[in-house]
Amino acid sequence: MSSRYRLLCLALALAAGHGLAALPARAQNAGAPDASLSGVVAQNPTPPAGGGQSLSLPVADQRVKRALEELPTARIGVAPGRLMRLSLRDAILMALRNNQDIEVERANVQLAQQNERGSFGSYDPLLQAAVQFQSSISPTAQTFIGAEGGAFKRKQLQFTPTLAQNLPTGGNYVITFSNSRETNNAGSAGLSPQYFTTLDFRFTQPLFRNFRSSANERLVKVSRKQLTLSDAQFRQRVLTTIASVQASYWDLVFAIRNLQIQRDAVELADISLAVTRRQVEVGTSAPINVVENESELENRKNAAITALQQITTAENQLKQLILGDPQADEWQAAIEPTDDVDFTPVELDVQQALASALRNRPELEQIRLQQELNDIERRFAENQRKPQVDAFTALTLSGLSGTSRLELPPGSPAQINQRFIGGYGTALNNLFSLDFPTYTVGANFSFTFRNRTAEAAVGRALATGRQLKAQERNLQQGIQVEVRNGLQAVASARQRVEATRAARVAAETQLRGEQQRYAAGLSTTFLILDRQNRLSIARGNEIQALTDYNKAVAQLQRTLGTSLTVNGIEIKESAPTP
Repeated sequence: MSSRYRLLCLALALAAGHGLAALPARAQNAGAPDASLSGVVAQNPTPPAGGGQSLSLPVADQRVKRALEELPTARIGVAPGRLMRLSLRDAILMALRNNQDIEVERANVQLAQQNERGSFGSYDPLLQAAVQFQSSISPTAQTFIGAEGGAFKRKQLQFTPTLAQNLPTGGNYVITFSNSRETNNAGSAGLSPQYFTTLDFRFTQPLFRNFRSSANERLVKVSRKQLTLSDAQFRQRVLTTIASVQASYWDLVFAIRNLQIQRDAVELADISLAVTRRQVEVGTSAPINVVENESELENRKNAAITALQQITTAENQLKQLILGDPQADEWQAAIEPTDDVDFTPVELDVQQALASALRNRPELEQIRLQQELNDIERRFAENQRKPQVDAFTALTLSGLSGTSRLELPPGSPAQINQRFIGGYGTALNNLFSLDFPTYTVGANFSFTFRNRTAEAAVGRALATGRQLKAQERNLQQGIQVEVRNGLQAVASARQRVEATRAARVAAETQLRGEQQRYAAGLSTTFLILDRQNRLSIARGNEIQALTDYNKAVAQLQRTLGTSLTVNGIEIKESAPTP
């Protein structure tokens, strides 16, 4: 109801000479008293025996001071008229997009993805090439070489590309393609220029140590697990952030509702003070009652100012969670929550809750992933205790060609085979004809006596495994405590809602009875104000209990790991690099 309407009701009640009038007030969505009990006006009690005159003042003479106009409404950092309507789901989505803690965890996931991608770099083929030109003049005293002037002149151009790659089995291969062109002045040289080509393929495979458990393979497995671990850590941060947003949202809802309750209390005290002053003027009330009303009015104004500060604190806490930019325009807007506190009973027994928590909590998934990481380290360490036996094989193909420098009669035994006469293409033809192969097969063997390094690594992995098992049992026990406490918190909050609701109804009834006693001259202004305070406290307690109930439900959802499902949010896991 408007203030003007309240004052009009007050004036009519005074003029009518009734013992006590109750004014309508704004009804609250939850925890509101009856409309007829929201405002109380103290008036002239029943005249004493022996005659008397009831108080009657015209409406125009009413001068009720409106304390509400003196209460501050401006808040630091909030522009007048700027409003942001916000539902709980929208607040959660904004936090998941903008919250800095979420952004840090999202970056951690991206780092893990890049680390996993980089771990496969050890299997990338490596292409190398070497180009070399050499020119030399060497003294020689050997006459059969045929070098002129005792100087052996030689020029050589070499080009050697190499392709190498490590394999997931622990082995590796190396392919080397050598090409050379050589000219010299030796008279005994059969070919000059001479082209010589070789294609060498070598493959090595560990049979014991490092077989499918090399350092490279270990790095790939570890990086994959760490990526999954970062996903679990990201989900944990999301669950924590959702619970924080829910708690901050409900705190803001309570703060706004509490401010309205405190302002209503100020309005009631202001009306009571105005009525008491009129009574003092006509001699039907002691002046001390005015002081009592003034003191109560100031106390209620103080509570309203504190409630306004609580709105700012709760609103800034929520903005910190949902706004990613400290310069965002939304910092200048007042948040108006569109969701109201509700009371939806949660029915869940301990066993169901425990099963849900053990299935969904990302902390348990993280410790299991840590155990799998430790198993990778243990298997690698155990593999390093084995002897080193590496089998290898090699195939080398050769080709040769050039220009003949010998002038021999046909049929001479020293005649150069015509298949080698030609340029570089002839050398390649001779290479791939497979007529000049060289095969090599063998094994390398090494064994470390005692091998204390590997033994110590195995021992560390086993000790770490026992440690992680103990941590897992401890975590499971801690989760069980959290679940039991969470269920009890929800049950207790529900009982508090019912109790505070009954207390608010009782406070309304008590205020109504005190009104009737005052109208009959059997009560005092102090008792009326006390009943008003009790009703305001009861209304605030009911809203607080409803808020605590919703916060307890949100915390239980985090404990059970169901916050994402309940709020309809899906997080896609990072796919491993193929």
